[in-house]
Amino acid sequence: MELYKNRHIHTGRWGMISEQELNKGLLTMKIIWFGMLTALAIYLFMGLQIGAGFKSPVDKDTFAILRMVLYAVSFATLIAVRYIRRLALYGKGKYWQPSQTPQHPALQRYVGAMVASLAMSESIGIFGLVLFLLGKNTIDLYLLILVSAAAMVMYRPRKDELLSLAQGMEDSTMDP
Repeated sequence: MELYKNRHIHTGRWGMISEQELNKGLLTMKIIWFGMLTALAIYLFMGLQIGAGFKSPVDKDTFAILRMVLYAVSFATLIAVRYIRRLALYGKGKYWQPSQTPQHPALQRYVGAMVASLAMSESIGIFGLVLFLLGKNTIDLYLLILVSAAAMVMYRPRKDELLSLAQGMEDSTMDP
């Protein structure tokens, strides 16, 4: 891809974005991503450790309703994360304004979209932990943490996506 050959990418009115700045931003996002992915492993380990001695305060009928609700919310979250992420990355208009940080606007936008999508994906794993602690069903814990981890891998930080965003921002500023 031609973008990888360049040491700098021109991004319209915001100037050049260096390869070093891109790599630094990606490293920060990958650290955040790895930390959130590691949190899922901690939820799994802690859930299995705490779950043995935890007595559920919820009766079976209430738990059955809560289980259906949390699975539905997890499914809706899985669908919504894609659209919210796309809106955060490529949305135009009054919802996004560059902040007064030294970070390039493409990096600002990408970090915001990544943190939002990863947090939403991680919430699915938290729902699995809650269901396990209340219902003692390991399938709930394993399944929802697995779905959460898969979503986090799917929406991991990628250099080509960041470069495409920066180039798209340049193209949009050049249009009259």
